[in-house]
Amino acid sequence: MFGGFEHPWLDPLWRRVLIVLFCAGWTGLEFFNQDQTWGFIIGAITAYAAWGYLVAYKVTNTDDTKDPDDHRK
Repeated sequence: MFGGFEHPWLDPLWRRVLIVLFCAGWTGLEFFNQDQTWGFIIGAITAYAAWGYLVAYKVTNTDDTKDPDDHRK
């Protein structure tokens, strides 16, 4: 994959959703201004971001705390 999507700053879901919504809004703005070329380009970026940040994203949280279900001492 190109560079990977995983980064600790992006672990909270709301940040990833905000990025995708920003791109979707930008796509809508381009089509509203009747600029179809940029609308399709930004639309493709939006689709790629939605796939990478919402579907295929793997949380990189490397918290060293114990698992709450682990009852060993």
